Amino acid sequence: MKWAALLGNPLGHTLSPLIHQAAFQQVGMEGTYIPIQVKEGYLEEVVTGLCFMENLLGFNVTVPFKEAIKRLMDFSSREVDLIGAVNTVKRGEDKLIGYNTDWSGFLAALDETWGTKWEGKRTLVLGGGGAARAVIYALYIRKATKILVATRSQVKGERLKEELPWSSLEVIPFQREAIERALNEADLLVNATPVGLKGEEMPFSLKSTKKEGMVMDLIYNPPITPLLREAKEQGLRYSNGLSMLLYQALEAFYIWTGKRPDPHPIKALLENWEKLQEQPKNLR
Repeated sequence: MKWAALLGNPLGHTLSPLIHQAAFQQVGMEGTYIPIQVKEGYLEEVVTGLCFMENLLGFNVTVPFKEAIKRLMDFSSREVDLIGAVNTVKRGEDKLIGYNTDWSGFLAALDETWGTKWEGKRTLVLGGGGAARAVIYALYIRKATKILVATRSQVKGERLKEELPWSSLEVIPFQREAIERALNEADLLVNATPVGLKGEEMPFSLKSTKKEGMVMDLIYNPPITPLLREAKEQGLRYSNGLSMLLYQALEAFYIWTGKRPDPHPIKALLENWEKLQEQPKNLR
């Protein structure tokens, strides 16, 4: 039996096993997908151990390891070199090959939800980690005119500008006044931080957002974060990260197996899960 894995911490919210098990079943492969919660500081030891498992196809990488794992790769794709983060690893012949499917997953979700015409649009991205880097690259591919990035750390913001020189991004502080001022002009707001994963409120209001503005939260569990709840209340168009999760996962599955499952039945599984979460807990 072949298998793949997900490395990250925490992993209690993940739906990746649901997607990949459905993909294995659909293409007729005997395989399984296992979440591995890695203790911070021990990433290299875990990856070294995985290298000796001959039936391993590869693994995904999520928070907080997408940037740190890059240095452990023997080879990396062009996108990884540009983005500076890895979310998919293929086990080659005694080699680990790093890929980034987050950017294409985000792009597919963006196009599916709101169309492909982003040239001349202004965007605001919250966060400076691996997911934010992939979003910035995708928006660059779609020729967004101005990309603002809000980071809590000035040092991280400056490092982002240095490491993504092709993006022409502008860094602003992750502060109420700066973000609300940026929302006046932003056509799209993307939350690429974990804020909201545990029900936390954002430290700003969406009241200054353009009426035709759009809000995308990369968090998918819970399906409606406080940010998206406010977007709904303000009458803004919004979406969570469920579609991005699906499309980045299926691209990773293709890298590992050379097979492309039909996304529609798997998307139906995710939508059923989402509907279940919307029900009162006593009815689940």
